[in-house]
Amino acid sequence: MAERTWDILLIIMWEEIKKQWYGGGILNRLIIFNVGVFVLLATLQLSSRMGFLELGFSRPEAFGLATSWNFEVLMARPWTVVTHMFVHTGVWHLAMNLLWLNWMGRLFVSEFGARRLLSLYFVAGFAGFLLYFLVLNAFPGMRQGMYAYGASAAVMGIMAAAATAQPNRTINLVFLGSVPLKYLAIGWVILDYFALSGSDNTGGHLAHLGGAAFGYLFVLELRRGRDWVRWFEAILDAFVGLWSSSRDAITPRGGASRMRASSNRSSRASRSREFKSDEEFNAQKKQNSARMDVILDKISKQGYDNLTAEEKEFLFRQSNP
Repeated sequence: MAERTWDILLIIMWEEIKKQWYGGGILNRLIIFNVGVFVLLATLQLSSRMGFLELGFSRPEAFGLATSWNFEVLMARPWTVVTHMFVHTGVWHLAMNLLWLNWMGRLFVSEFGARRLLSLYFVAGFAGFLLYFLVLNAFPGMRQGMYAYGASAAVMGIMAAAATAQPNRTINLVFLGSVPLKYLAIGWVILDYFALSGSDNTGGHLAHLGGAAFGYLFVLELRRGRDWVRWFEAILDAFVGLWSSSRDAITPRGGASRMRASSNRSSRASRSREFKSDEEFNAQKKQNSARMDVILDKISKQGYDNLTAEEKEFLFRQSNP
């Protein structure tokens, strides 16, 4: 029974993740994707340490996903200009970035919408990389490592944009009380600036400043009628259009209608439950338990996605009585 309960909990957890991914908006997707990359890298690192696999990349390289100021390294791995924005190798690093992303992201979405959140995440992250790349190549004495990664530049861009758009909005901080958002952003930028003189993470602080500068200028230019992320949105639109066309080509007509009809039938069935005697209740419970065993056995052999719609509905009806 305990093993079956654990299986159900795992399935429910996975379904909740999918629900948040498909129905929670762009902000939730960014958070889930960052967590997913972190889990993947942690698993690869553990497998490597245990000797189960060798990918040819070291931990500082984040298995080929971290970017670099070195032009030769960058040309060998051009994808890292994008992938480094989703890479974290420490729990604290991940937690802090995602907490700030969730916090500032909600403020940004309330002002500019979810569409621009995704665009600004990428473009501010690239602006942070660009400042990091240019400064460390211009001033070799500031180099303190070959690789860089993290969502910090993108998050700083989102925070700076939110603070520029809503400068007097107050934020409640522990020990400090209510602080206008503009002072919070300015304070963070000042800390990054002073950290350039003695920190062991010069590249990270440069990226923060680059992201913050872009977020600030993005809002100022938007007020003048110039949208600095529209070009990226055009790229996203083209990609989504191609993806949608390919999916439409393989999706049977009326599929969505049948799904809605199935959902409606399920709702009516749920509302029309009848009271049962003790004998009927126990017999039904035994039957449900046997069917649950069959479904869990099918999941273990074929995977959850191979369940029929009716089996999935039964599974969740039993786990949420």
